[in-house]
Amino acid sequence: MIQPYSILVNSSDGYEDCWDPFFYLLNKYWPECSAKIYLNTEHKSWGTGSVNNLVCTRVEQEKGRRLSWSECLLAALEQIETPLVLYFQEDYFIHQQVDQGRIQQVSDYMLQHPEVGHIALTKHCSYGPYELHSEACLQTIRKNARYRISTQAALWRVETLRSYLDPIENGWMFEIYGSWRARKRNDVFLSTRWDDACGGPVIDYLHTGIVKGKWLRDIAPIFAKNGIQADFQKRGFYEPKPRLLHKIEVAQKLLQSPRHLLKQLF
Repeated sequence: MIQPYSILVNSSDGYEDCWDPFFYLLNKYWPECSAKIYLNTEHKSWGTGSVNNLVCTRVEQEKGRRLSWSECLLAALEQIETPLVLYFQEDYFIHQQVDQGRIQQVSDYMLQHPEVGHIALTKHCSYGPYELHSEACLQTIRKNARYRISTQAALWRVETLRSYLDPIENGWMFEIYGSWRARKRNDVFLSTRWDDACGGPVIDYLHTGIVKGKWLRDIAPIFAKNGIQADFQKRGFYEPKPRLLHKIEVAQKLLQSPRHLLKQLF
């Protein structure tokens, strides 16, 4: 069966140490995956023969300069040939069986309903609020939802994802400012439900394996369980900060680009 979606693993060359464990776990917990896979790299290529139908985008080889996070993603989307893309990042280390059947169902649903621009496939997506949906195991992400735009695993209509990207933004800016932009538009954003009645999460992983360039400590037992060896000392482990301090740091980063902040507000 020709899939209506491609898989994009959004990465950069500095996260090369994630590629082996990511694709090992993808193969283990989603062995029936037949979609074309794009690994978004800057200059590097990767491949061990264990992953079929894999393309490394090497986006900076084409552009010849250092690109922003959003520019790299936009350049990768130019290579996608399907109407839908299943978005991952390289540190979303899957640790449970992927529900291939439900992915097929929701991708078919998106093709049949062109107003739907996004369907989240994991419990790590928007914080809500949500509304009930006519499809039993889907829910609508409301316009005022926190992180209505999320970089967690989801099916996107390629044109919708492209339309929300601003070339000067990095990933966390895209989530914050993109969510503001999404409040002003009528695109339909949905999420799969992850309760037991619907079969749990479609795709499950720790919220992120790496935080600010350092390993999340909870990833170590997952790697050990799956026989994956990693040099955790090279990056070290992330030490969580108090929630208030984290919010202050985010605000300070936003204020570093006041003109762009004001543009998004008004």
